[in-house]
Amino acid sequence: MPQRFGADWNPFSTSFISGEWWYDRSENTFGYTLSENDREWGDTTWEFPDPEEYAVLAAEHQPGWTANAGEKAMHAALVSGDPWAIDLAAGRHPAYRATADTLAGLLSLNTQRSYAGELLDRAIEADYEPKDDSFVRTYLPGAGIVVPIAPGVVVALPLMRTAVALAAAELHQAAQEYTRAIDILESVERTTHVTLSLADLLCAAGRYAEAIEMTDGVANTDDVTALTMAYRAMAQRELGDVAAAAQTLEDVFGRDSRSDEVVGFARVVESSLAGTST
Repeated sequence: MPQRFGADWNPFSTSFISGEWWYDRSENTFGYTLSENDREWGDTTWEFPDPEEYAVLAAEHQPGWTANAGEKAMHAALVSGDPWAIDLAAGRHPAYRATADTLAGLLSLNTQRSYAGELLDRAIEADYEPKDDSFVRTYLPGAGIVVPIAPGVVVALPLMRTAVALAAAELHQAAQEYTRAIDILESVERTTHVTLSLADLLCAAGRYAEAIEMTDGVANTDDVTALTMAYRAMAQRELGDVAAAAQTLEDVFGRDSRSDEVVGFARVVESSLAGTST
């Protein structure tokens, strides 16, 4: 991590700091420093019960007398809140395999990330859509998850395939498994949040031309799209098109309602343009 010199870059320093974002000119690296109070899968105000509430939510809905043995076993395991119990229930009742992989994976995000990644990957590969699952609709109505997409941007989504894919991609990105994370996101609908996550991943993987192509037409309408454009500028800069990068950043700064984290990242990208030839 570079030495901190304050809020502004100067030509005699190798570092630029804006908020929690930093850029190290000598290494051409960007980073974000989490404060002691930050959690990677942190809290936010939203309308969906998150994985920590799944067991309580499921307990409010009891299986009917016509429910089959698999449904009853899965319900009991979910109410226990134990990911291993959910996994085991699906082992005995294979029809619930994708359901179990998704729920056990989400319940393991903060405790066993490698295990969570394996389960969520399997659910994605099975082309499973939780929002169409009768078990999820019956026992987890309104459930969802908050996923950190990039520093300063989190998305709260109902329990659906896109949310599962974003969570799985973040796990792989944290492990620097960029290709796997990109492949996962390319298998789901290209929402603005998916586009942002892909832009981040493609830049991290050094696939700058793909990042530029993928972000063609993105406009600065909110924090998510503004941050996407900042990653586009980073990619343009890495390929030597400094003029295009500067224009992209000018569009980002054209709105004054963006979050400090988004503006901070755009500022460190802007600082990286200084002294770069076109």
